[in-house]
Amino acid sequence: MGARHREGRTRRRAGRPAVLLQAPPPMLRPALPAFAFAPALAAALGLAGCDHDSPLDTVVDSAQDAAVWHDDAMKILAALPRVVASFKPSEAAAPFTTSYRTGPVFGASATYAADGGRQLVIRVESGNIRDRAATLAKGHANPGEAFASSEVTVHGQKAALHWNSLGRTADVVYVLQRRFVVELRVVPAQSDDEVVQLAEAMDVGPLQGLVLEGVTR
Repeated sequence: MGARHREGRTRRRAGRPAVLLQAPPPMLRPALPAFAFAPALAAALGLAGCDHDSPLDTVVDSAQDAAVWHDDAMKILAALPRVVASFKPSEAAAPFTTSYRTGPVFGASATYAADGGRQLVIRVESGNIRDRAATLAKGHANPGEAFASSEVTVHGQKAALHWNSLGRTADVVYVLQRRFVVELRVVPAQSDDEVVQLAEAMDVGPLQGLVLEGVTR
């Protein structure tokens, strides 16, 4: 454009006062839902960069016998807690092995119950968990519901907390020793902080002491 159309310049016409040409005001940006902040939470958890706290993809050779990952999943299963605070086992815990685009993932999950029909689910994943950790840190809401995300600390590690006040669900996700993704979910939750307290009450010593055979680092 020519100089006469530049923002903030004036021009005069015969018999008329000077007119200041202003750029139109910028469009207002809509407010972002809570889950839009998930990438920032993932970065805070060390999921978006390469540092000493970020999760590792620990399986380099994904062509090895899958039985070794099943055996590792059984080890994780045995390391899950028997009770967590007032929550006691309500369903048989189970190991699992699966594969994603980035490689194999294995682990175990267990379901616990407390008075009033409340339920706690603990899921621990290992293997090639880098992408999985980022996905879980973003959270998930059922159709028609939403959740608020915030950063908390669990066992000295940064964690992502998701609180659904409508569905009364809460979950927390964190990375342990760079090789485990630990997720706890409570339904219905008494408060957004309850799942964090349960995560702190969970004994992670058995997990930290595991020696896994199906990983290479």
